[in-house]
Amino acid sequence: MQDDESNQFDHSRRRANRKRVLWSGQLLSDARLLSCAILDISLLGARVQLDQQSTVLAPIAKIAMSTFGNFQSAVVWQRDRIAGLRFLEPPGRVADTIGRQMPLTMNDL
Repeated sequence: MQDDESNQFDHSRRRANRKRVLWSGQLLSDARLLSCAILDISLLGARVQLDQQSTVLAPIAKIAMSTFGNFQSAVVWQRDRIAGLRFLEPPGRVADTIGRQMPLTMNDL
């Protein structure tokens, strides 16, 4: 896991379109249930903001969204209370679960 998301990230390298949202959720990380806000989402992952300061996430976490269910995720970066998650679920399952609520498409599939 990287400690910081690069400020010079090349957004053209993203494999899936991201949609800005503001949803409530919870992360299960190291047997701790943490409240969070989901800031954006794609078929491949999400960016979340933790409610608690100084919480370091485990490399693998389960994200729970009340409307859509749970997704196993890898924590790929974290900076303070903001973290980037990569879903470990197949993109088709994510699309079946949340795709009907918003248009999500893959760029490279």
